[in-house]
Amino acid sequence: MTVLEDAGDAVQLWFPLGTRWQRPTSPPTRPRAASRGERLAGALELGDWIFEEAEWDASTLWTMRAGDWHALWASWRADGSHWGWYVNLQRPYTRTTIGFETMDLALDVVIEVDGTWRWKDEDEFDVFVGRGLFDRETAERAREAGLRVAHRATRREPPFDETPRWPADPTWSLPELPSGWEQACR
Repeated sequence: MTVLEDAGDAVQLWFPLGTRWQRPTSPPTRPRAASRGERLAGALELGDWIFEEAEWDASTLWTMRAGDWHALWASWRADGSHWGWYVNLQRPYTRTTIGFETMDLALDVVIEVDGTWRWKDEDEFDVFVGRGLFDRETAERAREAGLRVAHRATRREPPFDETPRWPADPTWSLPELPSGWEQACR
């Protein structure tokens, strides 16, 4: 991602359409679990995963604030129309020598342009909680954080009170992972 702003307690990152990135999955030597939630939970339990290359499918502006249990994503389709918002529930970020680190908590909130919302990936979240990978306090904090943001959207509070505009500079190249990124993921 490209760092657009780093104000100490708030960070904005740009993740444009077409960016190549690495996502975790279980190794091919392990029998393939029936669902993505089971695959990721198994990889986390065993501390055994690999990364596969993927291509990001929307232009996304990420906003993270220190101490928040979520990142707020505003996204645009390839034609430039606003897709809506995505609340990625995650542990508060920390800084590393090559960027930022957080732990995705599997559960997310999708907020439509009109402010309506829905949970996403509740089944995956339930797998992580059921296996004890997220304790009860973490699970409660994730749901509370999601509900707080969803209720702001329902009340049309900022930033949900208007269509976000982000005219990315067309001369920017797609971001690339820094060397050594894979060492930070073990």
